[in-house]
Amino acid sequence: MSNPIQITFSELIQAKIPGMFLGNLIAGNLTVRKQSPLLSSEIQDLEHFIKLKFSVIRPSADPVVSAVRRLYRRIGWEPTQYRPSSEAMIRRIIKGTGLYGVNNLVDLANIASTRFHLPMGLYDLNKINGAIIVDVGKTDEAYQGIFKELIHAEGKLILRDTTGVFGNPTADSARTCIDGSTKSLLATFFIPPEIEYAYLEQTLGFLTSLYQKECPESHIRFFCSRAGDL
Repeated sequence: MSNPIQITFSELIQAKIPGMFLGNLIAGNLTVRKQSPLLSSEIQDLEHFIKLKFSVIRPSADPVVSAVRRLYRRIGWEPTQYRPSSEAMIRRIIKGTGLYGVNNLVDLANIASTRFHLPMGLYDLNKINGAIIVDVGKTDEAYQGIFKELIHAEGKLILRDTTGVFGNPTADSARTCIDGSTKSLLATFFIPPEIEYAYLEQTLGFLTSLYQKECPESHIRFFCSRAGDL
């Protein structure tokens, strides 16, 4: 599928993480709800899956989780201090605290991210300004987190538009967050070069099926952006 928005990788990312790619899903004609019957059943299935899988191995022993950790370390970002969002959610389920409940669109995306162990950012498409660049945050760059904390971007893997930094695979921003007014969104999975594209397709296909069940009138497409592509 052709790329409907411009996403490029900085020279620094291409040098430090050659072969990294993003799995991007765009969904439109959406309806935001606080709760839904689909959410309840999917969360139960996810919790059973995660608890069963990680009853015999540690999260760090999983090849996808470990590949994501290496992705962070290639730019000097320590994943045990700033957990990738997917690993943080896995650990919440193992501890019995469960996922954060936000709204149907955010929660369903978090389910896909947790199940496939790939960190993801979720953004209101209409709040992104211009082209997106994948980069390492610069000195003094920061953005407002969803929970009102200022997030310093220096040395972290980030996404930046013409307005500034709006997210990373650990924490999204308040500026581009999904809220009651959201009608279209961009879900971006941050993929280490060791992960095969077929695995990403499974992840994007799973999230697509969740959104189509939740919002039958939605329009969904996905595409891949890879460091080194023109």
